Amino acid sequence: MGLFAATVQRISDHPVLFIVLRSILENDFKAIRAVIRRRLRVGQGLRTLDLGCGPGAFADLFAGDDYVGVDLNARYIDHARKTRQGAFIVSDARRVELPDARFDQILIFGLLHHLPDDEVRAVLAECRRLLARDGRILVIEDIPAISRMNLIGHLIHHVENGEHIRAVEEYQRLYSETATIESGEVLQSGICDYYAAVLLVNQAAKP
Repeated sequence: MGLFAATVQRISDHPVLFIVLRSILENDFKAIRAVIRRRLRVGQGLRTLDLGCGPGAFADLFAGDDYVGVDLNARYIDHARKTRQGAFIVSDARRVELPDARFDQILIFGLLHHLPDDEVRAVLAECRRLLARDGRILVIEDIPAISRMNLIGHLIHHVENGEHIRAVEEYQRLYSETATIESGEVLQSGICDYYAAVLLVNQAAKP
């Protein structure tokens, strides 16, 4: 298991190998991309932040938008700058050096299951600062593999560095501390199961 875990980690650290492997395991992210298209406004000129963007796998969905991708992994950001459209920044998600109310919408995919609860709260607080009035966040996070027959999914979760994969109810509890959950759904992307939630923050007061 140690050798396999080390191999998975090496692949994860290499942008091209990471994209290829995840595309194979998750059917080219078709289910994830469909959720993004359905829950966010793509290609409509909005200001979009992709927080924890990795190598920019979803940047193409936001062609024509004011898109900014942020990731702590400098190798991912370097790859994204060379291969994707948009602006890309190396930064910790808990403190992004950008102005208040800079974005209309934020995408978070596969970031929070790497973080303990207190750091998740810090990331969501930063999202609240970065979002304009009536902004929304789409969060798509790993949950424990639903089917016991999904042996590969269970194995990947065991060896990858997602130490804080949570049940849906745990994500809901954390999100509700900072935002209103507008909608949520469980979906399968290849071998991986996810909980996708739309969070509303900084909502304008009703007259």
